[in-house]
Amino acid sequence: MNFAYQAVERIPKQLEPGTVYHSEEFELAGLLCACGCGHRIMLLVPDGHQVYCKGGLATIRPSIAVCDGPCKSHYIISAGQVEWLEAYAKAFPPTLIQGGTREMLLSNFVREYQAIRGGGHEAVLDLYEGMPHVFQGSIPNAPETRAAIARAAVFFKEHLR
Repeated sequence: MNFAYQAVERIPKQLEPGTVYHSEEFELAGLLCACGCGHRIMLLVPDGHQVYCKGGLATIRPSIAVCDGPCKSHYIISAGQVEWLEAYAKAFPPTLIQGGTREMLLSNFVREYQAIRGGGHEAVLDLYEGMPHVFQGSIPNAPETRAAIARAAVFFKEHLR
């Protein structure tokens, strides 16, 4: 399947297979899973993914890991072509998800955590009261930032060898 690129103001409610819809204004991209299962995928652009168009064909980086869909697909899209990677459910590493209770993506964090744990993989959901999106970089001197960085250091020390 080739993925065409379509610039849109808003992501449509009905998505067509083989089309990556990209809203620069809202910094979102949407597509249906490449495996054909019909799962709707929404990507944050540029925070999580980059979406490019060349010759009307879509390129998306980094890979798309469908953790909350029935297929558990994992792939990248390059010049409209799907390149399949090892299945998400089989290859997912231990994961630390940090955020604040005022995080604009908090629901996504919880769903990601549940999907990883539901797949039998290790995940830690580390939340900090009252902290906003990317608080570790935007509020560097907060006690919560120091605690989050210390927690991440312990996590990485335990899991990176």
